[in-house]
Amino acid sequence: MWEQLDQIAHWHWMILGLLLLIIEAFGGAGFMLGAAIGSLLTGCIVWLVGVMPWEGQLMLWAILAFSCSLLYWRFFKASLQASDQPDLNHRTAHFVGRKLTLKTDIDFEGRIQIGDTFWKVKSDEPLKSGDIIEVMSVNTTTLTIEKV
Repeated sequence: MWEQLDQIAHWHWMILGLLLLIIEAFGGAGFMLGAAIGSLLTGCIVWLVGVMPWEGQLMLWAILAFSCSLLYWRFFKASLQASDQPDLNHRTAHFVGRKLTLKTDIDFEGRIQIGDTFWKVKSDEPLKSGDIIEVMSVNTTTLTIEKV
């Protein structure tokens, strides 16, 4: 078996890199991307150098795969997750600062309707129907309100 490892050529690394990229295309989380790029770079370096023992090739691939994975997770993955609208999918976050008129009495805790949805609310004081309130904060599905 060790004799077969001496026959590893640059095209073996290229094929491994392409296979890892295909696997990455099905996974899509970036786990195989560093190993794939490391494999492709190893193939290029082995092609440029010519003859390199399999131990050196394997060590080169491990270093390149680790480095490429680290670079991806450090720089590219973090920038892909940044958003110019961080509250886009947080429906309740849009309610903070909104002023509403109460249709029912609230005795410290209760429910109000905003649009087509009923929301659980809590207040520091009892509120009467007709009071104008403002949503001060949101905790999951509970709105904290205050009288204006």
